Formats: sequence, C-alpha cells, structure tokens
Amino acid sequence: MQTDTDCAAIFASDGATIHRLQLCTRADGSPVLIDNTGVRIAPWEVELLRWPPSDEAALRRGGYLPLRRFAPDMWCNCAD
Repeated sequence: MQTDTDCAAIFASDGATIHRLQLCTRADGSPVLIDNTGVRIAPWEVELLRWPPSDEAALRRGGYLPLRRFAPDMWCNCAD
C-alpha cells in the first residue's frame, strides 16, 4: 500500500542498498540530500531511482541529477 509520504519520497541506491532520503536546504541555500539519521549524502555517492517531479529542479542544482542536453539535430551512427 502506497501512502502520500511515499509519493513525496526520494529513493537512491549506493550500489548495495536502496535508501529513502530527504531533500533539505543548507544555510547558503543549496539543496542537499540527507538520510534518516541526518547525514549529508554527496551527489557522487548515490544514484537517484525515484523522486517527486516538484523536487527535480533542486536536485539538478544540487548536482544529484545530470543536466539534460539534447542535440537538436538527429544523429545516426550509420556507415554510409
């Protein structure tokens, strides 16, 4: 059964375990993820698996999500 708090949760993997994390804002205004004990999680320590769409911009600013850069031109790896 899924609850409202599950919908707003951020889940990430460290390669061995899936963690439920919370998005917080530091004193300088930068977003940071913390675990349930209050330990700060660095962007390079985890891979995000699921997050609320409303948190996506903050997660990008914090370095937890890569910036999407799509080339406007179609690309083909074909040998002509």
